[in-house]
Amino acid sequence: MTVVLDYIVAHAGRPLTLADIVRDTHLPRATVHAIVAELVDAGWLTRRSDTGGIGLGPAFLHTARRAVGADRLVVEARPAMEGLVDQTGAPCFLARRIDDETITVVEYCWPLDSARGSERDSARGSTTDVEWMKPNRPIRLRPPICREFVAWSEPAAREAWIASAAEPDQARLRAVLDEIRTRGFSIERITDGHRAVIDTLSALDSVPTALRARVGSLLTELSAIDYLADELTDDAEAGAVTIGAPIHDAAGAVVGAIVSCPHTTMPGRQLREWGAQTVAAASSVGV
Repeated sequence: MTVVLDYIVAHAGRPLTLADIVRDTHLPRATVHAIVAELVDAGWLTRRSDTGGIGLGPAFLHTARRAVGADRLVVEARPAMEGLVDQTGAPCFLARRIDDETITVVEYCWPLDSARGSERDSARGSTTDVEWMKPNRPIRLRPPICREFVAWSEPAAREAWIASAAEPDQARLRAVLDEIRTRGFSIERITDGHRAVIDTLSALDSVPTALRARVGSLLTELSAIDYLADELTDDAEAGAVTIGAPIHDAAGAVVGAIVSCPHTTMPGRQLREWGAQTVAAASSVGV
């Protein structure tokens, strides 16, 4: 197992296949397949559903970061998250991009209140009330979720993401991604079905393409996908479970997001102001 993991770590800068590992480690294919499957199940590796590409997983990265010291993204984002929570009075979390199709939650920030004590909880705190954003849990970039990670991608990548959605939703998603790029943040309107949607979308890797499309179509019936400009008027009541703003690296790639969690309704004007506060917090993070 260590031979396989060491090889993948050493080649973390490029996509790998099972054949690459077999060829270069000289291990039997069946052995490599079993090891990779076990490490994927444990979250130490990820394997793309379309190409079979193998990479390091969130559980491995979390363990590695704890071993070598502070995580720069968390260190840089923590003051911004605390400031946002102080402004809004709502919790927020930090999400990180793991690879082309996976993100994970790495940190929480809760409001200071008597129920949680004088210390802010981090990702090590209780997560019983927010299981769908449990730390280090892989979340796939499946339509319609995680839009703030997709909106700033290259056109071909955006179109590929849109193409994996149910056909009736593709025009809406295309308009929504454009709107997110304009205003700077996504708004998750899903209510009671939010956790169920993420759970299901994250578990579709082994499902045949036709069935996955059908499931995706059924899931979108639980949600109204984001807001467009004419739907977010000043006085109209608008609801938001989450508001997500991207964190860009020096090259402009989206490497993470700060996600505020209002989980309430408010006038459209207030929701836009909340979004602007979230964008300001994410923009202040230097990575």
